[in-house]
Amino acid sequence: MPSKVCFFIVMIVFTATSFTSAQYLTDKTSIDRQHEMKSKRAGRNAGDVLLNVANLFISITLNSEFEPVQSERAFKKITILNQSKDSLYVNMVTDVLWKDSTYCDIMGIALPAGAKQKILVPYPAAYNVYFRSPGSEEEKLEIRTDTKVSVFKLQPGMTKEPIEEKSSQ
Repeated sequence: MPSKVCFFIVMIVFTATSFTSAQYLTDKTSIDRQHEMKSKRAGRNAGDVLLNVANLFISITLNSEFEPVQSERAFKKITILNQSKDSLYVNMVTDVLWKDSTYCDIMGIALPAGAKQKILVPYPAAYNVYFRSPGSEEEKLEIRTDTKVSVFKLQPGMTKEPIEEKSSQ
């Protein structure tokens, strides 16, 4: 019985700490899409909790083994971290469709130096992340949401190949 209580405490803490915000998003469509994904994810999480509570009640009543139920994962929370000393402007482009035949792109992220933005993205998906600072050229980095990595650190020059120095003989 104590393990069942611990399981629900962990579920409550996990749910409470899984919030994202649109603090650094500037594109209205991207902000609206983040809100839609959050509400869809929250509804799914609430359904999982209710189903597990009912399952726990039945297992206690019938004195049977409790097995937690979890629906298939549809979203992943990732963090974009600006490691530069200047602001970064980030656009994330994917080929994953959202409703109404629009893509699940996340555009207009304006990250101040050292700031981070938590966002929800479809799982699994591949994103081309385009970023630049005011004084640098645009760079491209591909990220996949089906990996274990959830924090992506960006800084100008990180995708550029180092220039090899020729030794003079």
